[in-house]
Amino acid sequence: MYGQVATCPYNRYMFQIHSWPNVILHLDGDAFFASVMQSANPYLKGKPLVTGSERGIATAISYEAKKYGIPRGMPIYKIKKLYPQCQIMETDYELVDLYSKKMFDILRSLTLGVEEYSVDEGFTDLKGLQKPLNMNYYHIGENIKDKIESSLGITVSVGISLTKSLAKLASSFRKPSGLTVVKGAHIEKLLQLTPIQSVWGIGYNTASYLKKLSIKTALDFALKPEKFIKNHLSKPYFEIWKELKGDKVYELNIQTKTTYKGISDTGTFRPPTNNKDILWAKLLSHVEEAFQKARRYHYSVGKVALFLKTQEFHFHTSEIKLQEKLAYPYLIREELRKLFNKIHKKNVLYRATGCHIFDLEELTSTQPSLFSDNLKQEKMKKIYPLLESKKVDFGTTLFDNSGRGRRSASPTIKELSLPILSLNEI
Repeated sequence: MYGQVATCPYNRYMFQIHSWPNVILHLDGDAFFASVMQSANPYLKGKPLVTGSERGIATAISYEAKKYGIPRGMPIYKIKKLYPQCQIMETDYELVDLYSKKMFDILRSLTLGVEEYSVDEGFTDLKGLQKPLNMNYYHIGENIKDKIESSLGITVSVGISLTKSLAKLASSFRKPSGLTVVKGAHIEKLLQLTPIQSVWGIGYNTASYLKKLSIKTALDFALKPEKFIKNHLSKPYFEIWKELKGDKVYELNIQTKTTYKGISDTGTFRPPTNNKDILWAKLLSHVEEAFQKARRYHYSVGKVALFLKTQEFHFHTSEIKLQEKLAYPYLIREELRKLFNKIHKKNVLYRATGCHIFDLEELTSTQPSLFSDNLKQEKMKKIYPLLESKKVDFGTTLFDNSGRGRRSASPTIKELSLPILSLNEI
């Protein structure tokens, strides 16, 4: 039957499991970021599209572009050179979050208890919904898929099986716009067709290790005895082993999602320059704008990336993961300066600068660490409203350790020497 994985003929009742002890659906947006941009810009439909120009690397690739073998992380300048037929765009993270919200709203309207695993994928429990909806599980999945695709103009893939791990494998079985249902009697065939490195939770290094133990497929892994798994692997892999055998271990986390993708702020200027003071001042203005927008939406920030774009359209970029999520960039001024020094190259002319903040989390859900400087954070809460109200232009003053500020070489960056606003004096 279409949409179901055929029974493995040589060992049909290997797992001896009831057809549907649990029913988990996994929803996965196909090339989600690129698909959203295509949906919002109909002229891009059917065209090879790569997003990520704001970071200088491919962050999302449409299926039309994937046919050329373009990998994620490939430098944008190389894509432009090797694949001029591709459309290159910045990622509109606000638009992506909007589509994500609408997608999960549709899923919630048709089921009960939804886990937003990430911006483009989630899980829900279908157990017991056959009679109320007067549909079998295949048709429930089909109904969800059709409503999302027709409403949003994107494609999604759906997998339905006994556990989260199996449902996630099932959703990957027929991409894009696929629907695959794997009940208990059909688990073996799905596992037989799944390389061990494609199993959720098994990374490259673990897969390499397992292959040395003659475990090449998910079925090889599931057929190993419990003693073998416990002797050779740690507890998380034992849980994966149980899930692949159809034993539900991972429960749904149906709490409201509080993490989001990111915000960018960039700028191009003429003439190009290599002046470190100018470039540093411009980067700081991007940092401030991005963080201000995050605060406006009540987000704190977990990662920061800076980039410098050369005259030849090459990107010098690097990022840092913060020890704790923050709302005020002053608190990471030293880390930002080190990041800038890392990417700035002597005797290279730059024509654009930018900042990308991501791994965002709602401020209400952010817990300060034991080592956080709460006093400085409270001082920032007093300073930044003045900055945002435009009553005072701090320029880069906040990033000067002395609190007095250094005058920028850039005529476009205003700077005031305000020792009264030093952190030590507030």
